[in-house]
Amino acid sequence: MKKFFAAFLVLAVLVSGVWAGGSGESGSKGGVERLEILLSDDTLEGGAMKKAVERFNAEYADKGIEVYINEIAYGDMQTQIQNRAMAHDLPALIRSGHFIQYNDLAYSLEGKLGDLTVDSFAMNGASPATGELVAGTVNATAVGLIINKTAFDKAGVSYPLVEEDRWTWDEFMAALDQVMAANEGDLDYALVIDYSQQRIRTILYQFGSLFFDPNDSKHLILDSPETKAAIDFILSLYEDGYSSVSAGLGTENAQQMFKIGRVAAHFAGNWVITDYTENIKDFEWIPVLMPYETTVATCLGGNFLYAFDGTGQEEAACEFIKWFFEPENYIQYCKDGNYLPGVKGIEIDYDVPGLDIFVQELNATDAGPERDKAIESSYIGKDWGNTLRDNLARAVAGEISAEDVIRNTCNTILDTYQDLHE
Repeated sequence: MKKFFAAFLVLAVLVSGVWAGGSGESGSKGGVERLEILLSDDTLEGGAMKKAVERFNAEYADKGIEVYINEIAYGDMQTQIQNRAMAHDLPALIRSGHFIQYNDLAYSLEGKLGDLTVDSFAMNGASPATGELVAGTVNATAVGLIINKTAFDKAGVSYPLVEEDRWTWDEFMAALDQVMAANEGDLDYALVIDYSQQRIRTILYQFGSLFFDPNDSKHLILDSPETKAAIDFILSLYEDGYSSVSAGLGTENAQQMFKIGRVAAHFAGNWVITDYTENIKDFEWIPVLMPYETTVATCLGGNFLYAFDGTGQEEAACEFIKWFFEPENYIQYCKDGNYLPGVKGIEIDYDVPGLDIFVQELNATDAGPERDKAIESSYIGKDWGNTLRDNLARAVAGEISAEDVIRNTCNTILDTYQDLHE
């Protein structure tokens, strides 16, 4: 038993050392409190957080706090947090899209960010248990529409850049018919949609569909005439040749198809803007407002910034978070990364054109998508995956019906969140 206990201690020290080595240099050094911030994809997104950290460190050089970045692969985030929690070696700070999974490890920010509250942010960063603010939305993402401006201009078809000009879906399809006719031989498809559940859900919301009853969060209402109308419409895009079946099956990438210049419009996420700015040279493109059927809506996503509890560095971590969300610092971060603001009421003069359209979509969207997202996030550790997307792909392939798509999705959600009812 003594030998086993000694071996266990050695193993614990080794595990702790490995994860401490992963973070590198947390703690105090030479009277300076060094804070690790764990994140992914900052390099791919222009190093916006790196630039923010450099500005913070310059301002705090004589205040005893220094932040450094530990950038890891996105797919390694969950495993690293779990292992480092077991080794009692969590980082002081983290930027993550899944704080709800670790909210019991997060340090409360309630009352520590000045005037900022839960309601100040695009996504709900409250603890489900206490309702206290534990995470701020560091950046938001949104679904939107990007068109081949060259093709639209050739057809003499105008496009909506302000709310009063927003298309209905019927008006948008009529516009696409005109664009395709005027560009015969130059365009292969009128519209491509990313192989993504977020894009599909956005169209469902635009047709008036909701997942959960606004008056009863335990009531699943996805099986509705509105959902059926939306699924039928999406399937018609493939059946009638408006969109590529291979894109609907996920075997061809919609983003790459649009970049070639042979597609009139792309239902996409705002993050493609940087790629298109850098890599599309043969035609002009522009983000425009999405169409609607009964409801103006987009699906939200993004990342949270929060501190872990129990690190002994909570106060210093809060100092960084408070500094980060000061308007001047936060606006610069969003400009550096071409990010949509996760703080409500923030206006950003982007260097890259078109992002303001996505901000308009965020501001105009119905409350339903965020309400559904908050309900799903309250089920910590439970996820119904990409059931809707995968079943829709089966319908595109002709294997199942629109009714099957809805029923299979509802059954999976009910199995995942077992306290729901229809």
